[in-house]
Amino acid sequence: MNTKRKKIVVVTWMVSFVLCLSCCRAGSLPGPTPKPTSPPIPTLSPTLQPPVTTSTGSFSTVKIDSAALAKNLIGEKTERPINVYLPPTYDTSTKRYPVVYFLPGFEDTTMGISLPGSMDALIQAGTIREIIIVVVPGNNKIGGSFYVNSPVTGNWEDFVVQEVVGYIDSHYRTIAQAGSRGISGHSMGGFGALNIAMLHPDVFRAVYGLSPGLFDEKGLANSQMFLSEYYIGLFLDEQKAILAKPQDQQLDSVLTLRDNFTVAYGLAFAPDPQNPPFYFDYPYSKSSGKLVRDDNIWKRWDGGFGGIPQKIAQYKENFLRLKGITVDYGTNDEFAWIPQGCIYFDTQLTAAGVPHEMAVHNGNHQSSLGKRVLEHMLPFFSELLVGE
Repeated sequence: MNTKRKKIVVVTWMVSFVLCLSCCRAGSLPGPTPKPTSPPIPTLSPTLQPPVTTSTGSFSTVKIDSAALAKNLIGEKTERPINVYLPPTYDTSTKRYPVVYFLPGFEDTTMGISLPGSMDALIQAGTIREIIIVVVPGNNKIGGSFYVNSPVTGNWEDFVVQEVVGYIDSHYRTIAQAGSRGISGHSMGGFGALNIAMLHPDVFRAVYGLSPGLFDEKGLANSQMFLSEYYIGLFLDEQKAILAKPQDQQLDSVLTLRDNFTVAYGLAFAPDPQNPPFYFDYPYSKSSGKLVRDDNIWKRWDGGFGGIPQKIAQYKENFLRLKGITVDYGTNDEFAWIPQGCIYFDTQLTAAGVPHEMAVHNGNHQSSLGKRVLEHMLPFFSELLVGE
């Protein structure tokens, strides 16, 4: 791929095999996707043939005891479940397989499709080749980890890159090389996938972000966390009320605040182990009844989903090492800052000369997830990842 190819896909369908509800609360991204049913078998791809097998794949949950998360300050359990899909011929062959790692969104644990049914249907139809799928939930006590290293919530980036990949390569017949690994995710996980691919092209060589958390220059201010001065004031009042409680109740009160998305974001991107019980720095305070913003703290918050030009400049060579970069978003996303952030990411990658693709549709944040995964994300990896 020598130049950027922008794909604009307008979709006006109803998803019969995925029942996803956009059950977003104020201050958080949509919650878990209900388990969908298997789709009808897709049309045969002209470039692939169905495997010679009538077997079905398998889907199971395994647990990893994480050293990367062991020093977190919020009492997070270090034993983490991950979900593994093995393709139909895995148990009857000796071959090795490429792997796609999927990072779910905030408070979610799924990739929006039925496993093993949906994958089996695509493989049997010849739409995609056989691939191992690993779903890595990033949910925690507050709702989400954002898949970044934090001295408060634990080193989630290290958990994914080192521990999960290491476990999968040592326990399954994978092709243990970067060119045979892809990483994807939705929403919070879409950001996590893009961020991890940017930092670790030696581990993952292709990335597909679905409705990823990305900020343009005004994205943080336009997000649900800071869009309303009334809401900012309410959050400060809640923090004040927590400090008035007995000390042994304060941390639990922080972790159960109504706006868990803001708390989780702060713990991920502006952590402060020396600031109990909140353990993060908040960019606003009140002085004489007026809101006062600390610009240094604000920059730390903006550097989470934002700071895109600086990140691309710093990691341009890493981006160029990737075989494929796709950003997939819906123009009717109820979080308007997400499409704006994706467009900004597109313009910045283009200006830097980084090849990538944009897959744009008219869906919203959640309801189109399963269809995008089946019809776009999985074929993307099937084409790019090196197999046997």
